[in-house]
Amino acid sequence: MSKKFVAEWFYAALGTYKKQDGIIFKETNTYYTQRHVDFDSFAEQLAQKYEEFDRQGYDVVNVVPISMGQSESCTQSGGAYVGDVGFSITRGAVVVGKRRDS
Repeated sequence: MSKKFVAEWFYAALGTYKKQDGIIFKETNTYYTQRHVDFDSFAEQLAQKYEEFDRQGYDVVNVVPISMGQSESCTQSGGAYVGDVGFSITRGAVVVGKRRDS
């Protein structure tokens, strides 16, 4: 007999941005950002969990976000240290399913 409730989690990659580097020999590089998640990856993984639960005979009853705290140093235009700023981003989720009873 299968469990009445199941829970699985997933974790999405950080978002990226492109930046042109170099003065004479310019090249475009890709960097990860701590400010947002890759929303396409997040949405795809969430949909996959829904599909998996449905195939296993479960209905999704809750999605609990997994938030990660971050901080960045703040400086003035002259380079003087001002302090830190804190924020959080949702990096993943715990998906909870309840077995469909016939």
